[in-house]
Amino acid sequence: MRKIGLIMNILMGVSLSFALSLCGLVFSGHFAIKAWLLSFALSTVLSLLIGFCLPVHKIGCTLCEKLGLKERTLPFHCVDSLISDLFYTPLITLLMVALSFFGAHRSIEQAIANGASAESLPQIQFLPMFLHSLLVSLVLGYLLIFILQPLYLKILLAKTH
Repeated sequence: MRKIGLIMNILMGVSLSFALSLCGLVFSGHFAIKAWLLSFALSTVLSLLIGFCLPVHKIGCTLCEKLGLKERTLPFHCVDSLISDLFYTPLITLLMVALSFFGAHRSIEQAIANGASAESLPQIQFLPMFLHSLLVSLVLGYLLIFILQPLYLKILLAKTH
């Protein structure tokens, strides 16, 4: 079972990172392969660290148990997916938005250094950028976890038996 948990962590971390980094750049309107690869790589590392360092599944199961939810039921799966989403998605989103924000800020500084007037350039604020991305990412992350977690688990259990 420990091996399945390890593989699940990798599959879910890579899947969430892939989708959230892709979605973030597409919604920003400034998609670039280099930026996506950097975002995907860093968010994958962060996802794996979260999965290996924090007992997310154990916390979800404990909370579900305290709520009186039975394992392998829809309500249990809904709450467990929400707990996982609340651990992973905000941290991944924070990382991706910070990368995007500092990259945009650097581009604005370069434009000003090359003679552009500061008033003609967009004024970017971190908090609105983060909150909008977080909302989209929480919904997407929840749906991905809700759909992919049981699918991956079913595949892994079938391969081990």
